[in-house]
Amino acid sequence: MTRRKRRKAGGFGGRVALFVAAAFILGVAALLVFSFLQSPRGNVLLLDAGFADRYERVQDTIDAALGAAVRDLGLERTLVEKTSPIVVGGRAFHRRDWTVEAAGNESLTQVNIALAAAAEGAGGVVRSSREASPDVLTMEVGSRKFATHIITLRRSVGSLRGQREPTGPAVGDATAALRRPRVAIVIDDFGYARDAAAEELLSAPMKLTVSVLPGLPHSEYAIRRASDTGKEAILHLPMEAEAFASEIAPVQTSMTDAEIASLVEKYLAETPGVAGVNNHLGSVATQNMRVMIAVMKVLGPRRLFFVDSLTSSKSVAYTAAKSVGIKAARNDLFIDADTEDPEIVGARLDRLLEIAKTRGYAIGIGHPKPWTRSAVVAFVERVKAAGADLVFLSDLVE
Repeated sequence: MTRRKRRKAGGFGGRVALFVAAAFILGVAALLVFSFLQSPRGNVLLLDAGFADRYERVQDTIDAALGAAVRDLGLERTLVEKTSPIVVGGRAFHRRDWTVEAAGNESLTQVNIALAAAAEGAGGVVRSSREASPDVLTMEVGSRKFATHIITLRRSVGSLRGQREPTGPAVGDATAALRRPRVAIVIDDFGYARDAAAEELLSAPMKLTVSVLPGLPHSEYAIRRASDTGKEAILHLPMEAEAFASEIAPVQTSMTDAEIASLVEKYLAETPGVAGVNNHLGSVATQNMRVMIAVMKVLGPRRLFFVDSLTSSKSVAYTAAKSVGIKAARNDLFIDADTEDPEIVGARLDRLLEIAKTRGYAIGIGHPKPWTRSAVVAFVERVKAAGADLVFLSDLVE
């Protein structure tokens, strides 16, 4: 009887040991899977599996690797970056489009190989690579389903690498100044409140563009304070949106051109002295060329610029502005979208600075919130340390 009981006890203990071992193995496996999904290749896998929120992570990782490769090749001074809207899983993002010039004696194939290796090392893939001519090669980089970068490689005997730098103190200083990266920060939605965050942003010793909504309790105050503190003010023009309704009457696609002109003129009268305009909401209105041209025709005679906030990847606002001869630009990054964490806002500001270093300039949009205010004020010193300049929005429109 005793022996039988001992055998049963031993059997139970064996089952417990097996269960513990199995749990341990499953735990280790889960940890390994989790670690992989947080890795560059894991993020790419999740992106292709439908997790659209991984797009920016994948893009930033590939961007850093490509940037390092360009620097290693000595081509960073020839790189120009623009952005193009892209929809991933129903969400709007910005693909980064690079143009890189190589000297006439360089092999574009070797540059292509180096960039491809960098992208693949960051977990990405080269989606396509095609030679338009012996002197132009285009490669598309990203995940298997989505492009994060389009890179155009050009060979030019007169590229910047092959040219001698101007000499002489005056010319040299001017050339160096032109090469300094420039960053413009726009803070939307002024006019709602006269709180500490708004006041600290207005009084901060930095170049800042404040975008003021018309007809709100503190709109006039924001315009006046912007002028008093040396800030640039623009009109934050309400426009029809897909998912949100503006509490201020917006420019709508159902309006006639005359009705649009009348509303825009009214809002400009309520925000005297503004240098330009950007859109508040507007994911529907900015897709409509007729509507946007009607807006631009009001701005033209007043010599006001327009900056497309890019609340829709299908926006035609920038194209409409250029078609009627108005100076314009596009937003590169919403710095405080979907977050109240100043560290995340700070990281996005650093990304904005990297765009400026690569392309020469960058535009970011935020809002007068405490977490944004603290991140923006701290960002000022990082811009100086990087040899870059904070500028007004009007300095970047063309």
